[in-house]
Amino acid sequence: MIRNLIFDWGGVILTLDKEKCLNAFDVVAGVPNFSEYLTPYLQKGFFAAYENGDIDDAEFCRCVRKLSVKENVTDDDVKNALYQFLEEIPQYKVNMLLTLKEKYNLYVLSNNNNICWERSAQMFEKICGKSVDEVFDYCFLSFRLNRMKPGREIYEEVIRRGGLVPQESLFIDDAPANIEAAEKLGFKTLYYNINKNLEEELLNYLDKENG
Repeated sequence: MIRNLIFDWGGVILTLDKEKCLNAFDVVAGVPNFSEYLTPYLQKGFFAAYENGDIDDAEFCRCVRKLSVKENVTDDDVKNALYQFLEEIPQYKVNMLLTLKEKYNLYVLSNNNNICWERSAQMFEKICGKSVDEVFDYCFLSFRLNRMKPGREIYEEVIRRGGLVPQESLFIDDAPANIEAAEKLGFKTLYYNINKNLEEELLNYLDKENG
Protein backbone atom coordinates (compact mmCIF):
# COMPACT_ATOMS: atom_id res chain seq x y z
CA MET A 1 0.00 0.00 0.00
CA ILE A 2 1.38 3.39 -1.02
CA ARG A 3 1.13 5.92 1.80
CA ASN A 4 3.74 8.49 0.78
CA LEU A 5 4.21 10.36 -2.49
CA ILE A 6 7.61 11.97 -3.08
CA PHE A 7 7.78 14.42 -5.98
CA ASP A 8 10.73 15.82 -7.81
CA TRP A 9 10.14 19.57 -8.28
CA GLY A 10 11.66 20.91 -11.50
CA GLY A 11 10.41 18.90 -14.46
CA VAL A 12 7.68 17.14 -12.49
CA ILE A 13 5.72 19.85 -10.65
CA LEU A 14 7.43 22.91 -12.12
CA THR A 15 7.85 23.21 -15.89
CA LEU A 16 11.38 24.31 -16.82
CA ASP A 17 12.67 26.28 -19.82
CA LYS A 18 16.38 25.59 -20.18
CA GLU A 19 16.83 27.44 -23.48
CA LYS A 20 15.19 30.61 -22.18
CA CYS A 21 17.47 30.48 -19.15
CA LEU A 22 20.61 29.97 -21.23
CA ASN A 23 19.64 32.86 -23.50
CA ALA A 24 19.12 35.09 -20.46
CA PHE A 25 22.54 34.23 -19.07
CA ASP A 26 24.03 35.13 -22.44
CA VAL A 27 22.13 38.40 -22.98
CA VAL A 28 21.56 39.65 -19.43
CA ALA A 29 24.50 38.21 -17.49
CA GLY A 30 27.04 38.02 -20.30
CA VAL A 31 27.80 34.30 -19.96
CA PRO A 32 27.38 32.69 -23.41
CA ASN A 33 28.67 29.28 -22.29
CA PHE A 34 26.39 28.73 -19.29
CA SER A 35 25.26 25.44 -20.84
CA GLU A 36 28.52 23.99 -19.50
CA TYR A 37 27.09 24.37 -16.00
CA LEU A 38 23.33 24.00 -16.53
CA THR A 39 22.60 20.45 -17.65
CA PRO A 40 19.27 18.59 -17.89
CA TYR A 41 19.41 16.71 -14.58
CA LEU A 42 22.62 17.38 -12.64
CA GLN A 43 24.43 20.70 -12.65
CA LYS A 44 28.20 21.04 -12.95
CA GLY A 45 31.01 23.12 -11.49
CA PHE A 46 30.06 26.05 -9.28
CA PHE A 47 26.38 25.52 -10.12
CA ALA A 48 26.60 22.02 -8.64
CA ALA A 49 28.32 23.49 -5.58
CA TYR A 50 25.46 25.98 -5.28
CA GLU A 51 22.79 23.30 -5.49
CA ASN A 52 24.68 21.19 -2.97
CA GLY A 53 24.65 24.11 -0.52
CA ASP A 54 28.43 24.51 -0.58
CA ILE A 55 28.22 28.16 -1.66
CA ASP A 56 25.56 30.80 -0.96
CA ASP A 57 23.64 33.16 -3.25
CA ALA A 58 26.29 35.89 -3.11
CA GLU A 59 29.12 33.51 -4.01
CA PHE A 60 27.09 32.03 -6.86
CA CYS A 61 26.56 35.52 -8.27
CA ARG A 62 30.27 36.25 -7.91
CA CYS A 63 31.10 33.08 -9.84
CA VAL A 64 28.80 34.18 -12.67
CA ARG A 65 30.43 37.62 -12.77
CA LYS A 66 33.87 36.00 -13.10
CA LEU A 67 32.65 34.30 -16.29
CA SER A 68 30.79 37.30 -17.66
CA VAL A 69 32.00 39.20 -20.71
CA LYS A 70 29.91 42.18 -19.56
CA GLU A 71 30.79 44.80 -16.99
CA ASN A 72 28.67 45.79 -14.00
CA VAL A 73 26.56 42.62 -13.89
CA THR A 74 24.54 42.83 -10.66
CA ASP A 75 23.21 40.12 -8.37
CA ASP A 76 19.73 41.00 -9.63
CA ASP A 77 20.86 40.44 -13.22
CA VAL A 78 22.05 36.96 -12.27
CA LYS A 79 18.86 36.18 -10.35
CA ASN A 80 16.65 37.42 -13.18
CA ALA A 81 18.55 35.23 -15.64
CA LEU A 82 18.09 32.21 -13.38
CA TYR A 83 14.38 32.99 -12.96
CA GLN A 84 13.95 32.35 -16.70
CA PHE A 85 14.51 28.66 -15.97
CA LEU A 86 11.18 28.60 -14.12
CA GLU A 87 8.39 28.50 -16.68
CA GLU A 88 5.16 27.63 -14.86
CA ILE A 89 3.36 25.39 -12.40
CA PRO A 90 0.30 24.08 -14.25
CA GLN A 91 -2.98 24.56 -12.41
CA TYR A 92 -4.00 20.94 -12.91
CA LYS A 93 -0.94 19.78 -10.98
CA VAL A 94 -1.79 22.02 -8.03
CA ASN A 95 -5.37 20.72 -8.04
CA MET A 96 -4.04 17.17 -8.18
CA LEU A 97 -1.77 17.74 -5.18
CA LEU A 98 -4.60 19.18 -3.10
CA THR A 99 -6.73 16.13 -3.87
CA LEU A 100 -3.91 13.67 -3.17
CA LYS A 101 -3.16 15.36 0.14
CA GLU A 102 -6.48 14.09 1.47
CA LYS A 103 -5.21 10.51 1.20
CA TYR A 104 -1.40 10.56 1.08
CA ASN A 105 1.57 12.16 2.79
CA LEU A 106 3.22 14.47 0.25
CA TYR A 107 6.93 15.29 -0.02
CA VAL A 108 9.31 17.12 -2.34
CA LEU A 109 12.77 15.73 -3.11
CA SER A 110 14.64 18.16 -5.33
CA ASN A 111 18.09 19.14 -6.49
CA ASN A 112 17.56 22.86 -6.11
CA ASN A 113 19.06 26.17 -5.06
CA ASN A 114 17.91 29.01 -2.87
CA ILE A 115 17.21 31.51 -5.67
CA CYS A 116 15.08 29.13 -7.73
CA TRP A 117 13.37 27.57 -4.72
CA GLU A 118 12.26 30.88 -3.22
CA ARG A 119 10.88 32.12 -6.54
CA SER A 120 9.14 28.85 -7.45
CA ALA A 121 7.65 28.59 -3.94
CA GLN A 122 6.17 32.05 -4.50
CA MET A 123 4.80 30.88 -7.86
CA PHE A 124 3.24 27.87 -6.15
CA GLU A 125 1.57 29.90 -3.42
CA LYS A 126 0.21 32.41 -5.94
CA ILE A 127 -1.52 29.73 -7.99
CA CYS A 128 -2.46 27.45 -5.07
CA GLY A 129 -3.46 29.90 -2.37
CA LYS A 130 -1.43 27.81 0.06
CA SER A 131 2.30 27.67 0.72
CA VAL A 132 4.46 24.67 -0.15
CA ASP A 133 4.81 24.00 3.58
CA GLU A 134 1.03 23.83 3.93
CA VAL A 135 0.66 21.35 1.08
CA PHE A 136 3.75 19.17 1.52
CA ASP A 137 4.66 17.39 4.74
CA TYR A 138 8.34 18.14 4.13
CA CYS A 139 10.52 19.50 1.34
CA PHE A 140 13.87 17.72 1.01
CA LEU A 141 16.08 20.19 -0.87
CA SER A 142 19.66 19.52 -1.91
CA PHE A 143 21.00 22.94 -0.97
CA ARG A 144 19.65 22.56 2.57
CA LEU A 145 20.76 18.96 3.03
CA ASN A 146 24.20 19.25 1.37
CA ARG A 147 23.34 16.15 -0.60
CA MET A 148 22.15 15.65 -4.17
CA LYS A 149 20.33 13.06 -6.22
CA PRO A 150 21.27 10.49 -7.37
CA GLY A 151 23.58 10.09 -4.38
CA ARG A 152 22.45 7.42 -1.94
CA GLU A 153 22.79 9.75 1.06
CA ILE A 154 19.91 12.06 0.13
CA TYR A 155 17.48 9.13 -0.13
CA GLU A 156 18.66 7.83 3.21
CA GLU A 157 18.00 11.29 4.63
CA VAL A 158 14.44 11.15 3.30
CA ILE A 159 13.91 7.81 5.04
CA ARG A 160 15.45 9.04 8.29
CA ARG A 161 13.88 12.48 8.55
CA GLY A 162 10.51 11.47 7.19
CA GLY A 163 10.36 8.19 9.08
CA LEU A 164 9.33 6.61 5.79
CA VAL A 165 9.12 2.97 4.80
CA PRO A 166 10.49 2.86 1.22
CA GLN A 167 8.12 0.06 0.21
CA GLU A 168 5.18 2.33 1.16
CA SER A 169 6.62 5.34 -0.66
CA LEU A 170 6.34 6.26 -4.35
CA PHE A 171 9.06 8.49 -5.80
CA ILE A 172 8.21 10.41 -9.00
CA ASP A 173 11.08 11.86 -11.04
CA ASP A 174 11.93 12.69 -14.66
CA ALA A 175 15.58 11.59 -14.45
CA PRO A 176 16.32 7.87 -14.97
CA ALA A 177 19.43 7.99 -12.75
CA ASN A 178 17.39 9.34 -9.83
CA ILE A 179 14.76 6.65 -10.32
CA GLU A 180 17.39 3.91 -10.36
CA ALA A 181 19.02 5.21 -7.18
CA ALA A 182 15.69 5.26 -5.34
CA GLU A 183 14.85 1.73 -6.44
CA LYS A 184 18.11 0.44 -4.95
CA LEU A 185 16.86 1.55 -1.54
CA GLY A 186 13.49 -0.11 -1.98
CA PHE A 187 11.34 2.84 -3.04
CA LYS A 188 8.48 2.35 -5.44
CA THR A 189 9.14 4.58 -8.44
CA LEU A 190 7.39 6.25 -11.33
CA TYR A 191 9.48 7.64 -14.16
CA TYR A 192 7.69 10.71 -15.49
CA ASN A 193 7.92 11.65 -19.15
CA ILE A 194 7.52 15.44 -19.10
CA ASN A 195 5.51 15.33 -22.33
CA LYS A 196 2.74 13.33 -20.65
CA ASN A 197 -0.01 14.30 -18.22
CA LEU A 198 1.30 13.82 -14.69
CA GLU A 199 -2.12 13.31 -13.15
CA GLU A 200 -3.08 10.56 -15.58
CA GLU A 201 0.26 8.78 -15.19
CA LEU A 202 0.20 8.95 -11.40
CA LEU A 203 -3.43 7.99 -10.89
CA ASN A 204 -3.05 5.03 -13.26
CA TYR A 205 -0.07 3.83 -11.24
CA LEU A 206 -1.84 4.26 -7.90
CA ASP A 207 -4.95 2.48 -9.14
CA LYS A 208 -2.87 -0.54 -10.14
CA GLU A 209 -0.68 -0.48 -7.02
CA ASN A 210 -3.37 0.08 -4.41
CA GLY A 211 -6.18 -1.66 -6.17
